[in-house]
Amino acid sequence: MKNTLYFIAIALFSLTACKNEPTPEETALQAQIESYERLKSEAEEIHDIVMVKGSEMMELVSEIEAKTESGELAEYNPEKIVGVVRYIKKADKDMMSWMQDYSSKFPYGDPSPETKEALEEKLPILEQEVKEIVQLKERTMEAIEKAQELLKK
Repeated sequence: MKNTLYFIAIALFSLTACKNEPTPEETALQAQIESYERLKSEAEEIHDIVMVKGSEMMELVSEIEAKTESGELAEYNPEKIVGVVRYIKKADKDMMSWMQDYSSKFPYGDPSPETKEALEEKLPILEQEVKEIVQLKERTMEAIEKAQELLKK
């Protein structure tokens, strides 16, 4: 029994002693992969926020149109009203275009790149997509603010 325990202890020690430490290149690659995954998560989180706001924007457009027809917004220059509605619709259209573009570049379920070359190709594209969705979020929030100001909400 002592020999068996001794043999198991030596085997476990040997297995852990042979464990290879990652090379600096492997560590750097892993850090890049993690950075890529964080950026992709950020893009998807912002997308989810903007999508919810898209519904809100369309409701605001309907409310503006209804109040325009009823004369409740008669105090405003019609060009201002049309401008706000156009701004909202453009923000919504831009979001739909961004989604289509993003999903063609980063299809759902597409795994993260696992090589340095693949990361060097995909990471700049992803960084640009994140920049674009951040700008879209800002325009969406501005469109909602303009509509609420017009409706005095």
